Amino acid sequence: MKHRRGIDLTAPVRPSSFREHDGKQYETLRGLREWEVLGARCGKCGRLVWLDKRTVQREWGDQYLLNLPHKLRCECGNKEGNRVLIGTLDRNV
Repeated sequence: MKHRRGIDLTAPVRPSSFREHDGKQYETLRGLREWEVLGARCGKCGRLVWLDKRTVQREWGDQYLLNLPHKLRCECGNKEGNRVLIGTLDRNV
């Protein structure tokens, strides 16, 4: 996923497990714990990518996670139906 100006937001780490943000909780970027990784899934092609929280926060500020899907654009060009994922890093790595 990229910022609409083409800035790459990809993180170098992959989590051991993840869940989809359901939008019922009002979680923010700053509210995510250190061991949680932010991710996104494209609604059209299903591509899964993990994002760097610091870069996302620097670009858009401290956003609610339910606002992020509207700001992300997949490499296939899709901007609609994207989902936010929250991954948990493995502690043994």
